[in-house]
Amino acid sequence: MQHNGGDLENMTAKLLEKHITDTIREWQVKIGYEGGTMKLYYPAESLRRSLSLDETEDLDAALAAFCKEVQPRLGTLAISAVKDRYCMEIPEEGCSYIERKIPIPELLQNLLQVITTPGNTMEQVRNCFSSYAEKMHTTVEENASEEHEMGHVFSFSDPSVDEYCYCVEENEFGLTYHRFSREDYEAL
Repeated sequence: MQHNGGDLENMTAKLLEKHITDTIREWQVKIGYEGGTMKLYYPAESLRRSLSLDETEDLDAALAAFCKEVQPRLGTLAISAVKDRYCMEIPEEGCSYIERKIPIPELLQNLLQVITTPGNTMEQVRNCFSSYAEKMHTTVEENASEEHEMGHVFSFSDPSVDEYCYCVEENEFGLTYHRFSREDYEAL
């Protein structure tokens, strides 16, 4: 694939930008936001998937092009790498843009309400996903993830409704979850 600013590059840049904005918005909802920068860490292979790069293509060059593409919205990103682990620091202006411009997804708001309510169980999580699936005219898929020790994995049969896999665990401390892109979950 050529990285010459064409439509395919812009489309793949949008995938990574959406993952960044979704993750930061999720954190802002979970822990609040009072200004400042945020750092996201990505394995190189995850960035390659997000940017549709194969092993022969220059990840650093693609990330430089990505930073240029998102700069008007997210500000000047600072990217550093240690071996195959990349840190993307989103400046305060980018985090503020996300807080102002990216709405809180209804599913995320509902799921966080369920997860943070003491005494709730996997049954309430299941109901949260089922209710949202019904409202969005799709179905929810649930799988027990024994091989990855990720608890119950929820996703929607129509990825346009929500493209993530939610791995929910229940233990003596309550409910916790992790959210992955489908591609990253499948690569675990």
